[in-house]
Amino acid sequence: MKRRFLILIVITAMLLSGCTHQEKAVSAPPAPTQEVKPDNVYNTMSETAAHYGITHENYPRIDGSTSTQGIAMAINQAMYRYLDNENLPMEVSKTVPSYKRLIAGEVDLILVPYPSAAVLALAQESGVELEFHPVAAEALIFITPAENPADNITGDQVRTIYLDYGIRSWSELGGPDKELIPICRNADSGSQSQLDNLILHNQPMHPKIQKNYVELTMEGMLELVAFYHHGGLDGKPTDSYALGYTLYTYLQNMNEVTEIGSRLKILSFEGVEPTEENIAKGSYSLADGYYGVVRKDLSAEHSARGILKWLQSDEAAAAIKARGFIPKQDWTKLSW
Repeated sequence: MKRRFLILIVITAMLLSGCTHQEKAVSAPPAPTQEVKPDNVYNTMSETAAHYGITHENYPRIDGSTSTQGIAMAINQAMYRYLDNENLPMEVSKTVPSYKRLIAGEVDLILVPYPSAAVLALAQESGVELEFHPVAAEALIFITPAENPADNITGDQVRTIYLDYGIRSWSELGGPDKELIPICRNADSGSQSQLDNLILHNQPMHPKIQKNYVELTMEGMLELVAFYHHGGLDGKPTDSYALGYTLYTYLQNMNEVTEIGSRLKILSFEGVEPTEENIAKGSYSLADGYYGVVRKDLSAEHSARGILKWLQSDEAAAAIKARGFIPKQDWTKLSW
């Protein structure tokens, strides 16, 4: 697509150059006109950006978690007229590294789940006060292969599994007599922060689980849980089913792309199924959200605050929803 645009721009420039040459042959030189260089045309800002005081030059440094990259893309798409602009968010640092970059002053705005106690302690030690602006609803969910007949897990069971490695068979969760393989995430992931905040209360996970069953990516967690019992590409099938955790809208969005959801089952938590309706009612207890986070000492005129104002608008809600997220405006019963 970018190449097509560049070709069109080059052709247009050539045509304009030819016209100018002909005019010079029969008349006085034309009056100077403002030229838009092909390399910069993609950095043209939208009317929305102008309304919120955002320019290409003051566009804020934005980072965040893997799961919120779509929100960063929605912001960029609203502020620029063209997709191929220099601030397109092609990469993110993930949740905890993003918080660390914000605390260090390396970025202006991050889009993330609520932080762990360790991140909040780091901010306090650094003399930095964080400011949180809710953007979209989210929920921590537990997953297992679709073939597993177990359908519910409790907070006590999660703590027994991940803190004590104390449940080794699915039969203790109403499932078959197959080994329970507890997959965990790396400590700087957003879903791990949610597990720590909402269930484990920042107690250390069992070292054998961290050593043997850690997965470093969100997408990898879905695939590992779905196919662990098959033994992977080179292994042999095992008499087991894996248990993992992820974020609700992330799984829904990934399913649209890979259809991985058909290979997974979302477990109820404390007898409540994690549906959008139950998250909205507040009956699903592991609901939280994504936040736009800035340092509290950020000036009132900073462009990042213009982005935060846009994120609270109806236009932003529609853009966020179009990318598969649950905008804050849709969930009036969710306590922020």
